[in-house]
Amino acid sequence: MLALLAAALVASGCGGDDSADSGTDVDKLLQDTFSGDKKVESGRLDLGIRIEAEGGGAGTQLQGPVNVRLEGPFQSQGDGRLPQFSFNASFQGAGQNLQAGVTSTGDKGFVNFQNADYAVSNEVFEQFKTGWEQAQKQDRGNDSPSLASLGIDPRKWLTNARNAGEAKVGDTDTIKITGDVDVPKLLDDVNSALQKARSLGGQAGEGLPEQITEQEKQQAAEAIKSLNVEIYTGKEDSILRRMVVDLDVAADTGQGNQSGTMRFDLQLLDLNEDQEISEPENPKPFEELVGNLSSLLGGSAAAGGAGSGGANSENLEEYSKCIEDAGSDADKARECADLLTP
Repeated sequence: MLALLAAALVASGCGGDDSADSGTDVDKLLQDTFSGDKKVESGRLDLGIRIEAEGGGAGTQLQGPVNVRLEGPFQSQGDGRLPQFSFNASFQGAGQNLQAGVTSTGDKGFVNFQNADYAVSNEVFEQFKTGWEQAQKQDRGNDSPSLASLGIDPRKWLTNARNAGEAKVGDTDTIKITGDVDVPKLLDDVNSALQKARSLGGQAGEGLPEQITEQEKQQAAEAIKSLNVEIYTGKEDSILRRMVVDLDVAADTGQGNQSGTMRFDLQLLDLNEDQEISEPENPKPFEELVGNLSSLLGGSAAAGGAGSGGANSENLEEYSKCIEDAGSDADKARECADLLTP
């Protein structure tokens, strides 16, 4: 789902036109960066997330460092159309090292898992493409300023913001903005982002949570001890080039006190430079990936016993057949998701 969110983010970046410097008013910097209609046509995404956690008792799943990385090029195909992109993701932590990726040429889709490429069926790709483009059309009537198409607006939740002077992001001159965060208002924006991501992803987006509840918001606000943001906006064009979020949390999980830090670092590099995105060579049929995942999950399902629910090997096989049978019928394809739900 990171790839889905990233594609939404890069599809419609925006910014102002005036050159800025270390003396530019911070409110103007934020206004120019997070409103306007200047498009980001192409570039390279680089997203890193690092989590350090400790405590919480022996049964706690997350211990030690976890690193997540998502990077790759993207290229617009015009307003309202699914962009071309080739994103590679990695996960390291909790004793695992996973590699995955997703590529869209605009007409075909491919998935990479553990360094092997698989071709997504035309039916599944068209489902995703149609859902994306329909959501883009619906979003055109929304005039509120946002971070790309996800409805995230840092001006709502950034506090104590200040112009911290000039800085480099890649080869680009930028102005650095620093500030603190109003957590409840940020979580309101996260809810907006979840709604948008679900609609942008069509059937794939249905796997995302619908909303953060009021109770969850309160628990998050109590657990977050500090939350700081750095925003880097282009000096000449006021287009977002980088956003860094540093988070410190501490909470009683019921298995003991747990604390941790998270660093989220998003960079948009080589903006509006042509990117070459091509099909992988000799991809395998997508059914082979489903079969491999079925084999991996089959052992877990057997260990859990019958009736354990969730995405076991039989679920995946039924789901794959359901998608093929649905063809271009979006309603039938959405119903297929029930086969993966416990």
